[in-house]
Amino acid sequence: MNDSVIACLILLVLAWFWWESRGVAERATNAARTYCANAGVSFLNDTVFWQKIRLKRNRQGRIVLQRFYRFEFASDMQQRYRGEVIMLGKQIESIKMDVFRAS
Repeated sequence: MNDSVIACLILLVLAWFWWESRGVAERATNAARTYCANAGVSFLNDTVFWQKIRLKRNRQGRIVLQRFYRFEFASDMQQRYRGEVIMLGKQIESIKMDVFRAS
């Protein structure tokens, strides 16, 4: 293999990773938005922020990417709180929110 083929393969892998990551981040954003609406708080910035990524086995024993996303919300529009969405592959593993003051 020559260098240009290797470079093209690396670029294709990076493009695939970026494309899949955007889709997973979109699912995490929608999940955080829905979770906040159900909790009666305001989902701030209308997005999630990537925190970290690692490899983990899913229930079928396959190794997939586990992604951690942070988001911010407010209950009284005075104080910002943080939440976290953990995605395992393309599935929601868990959603957590800081303890917040009810308005």
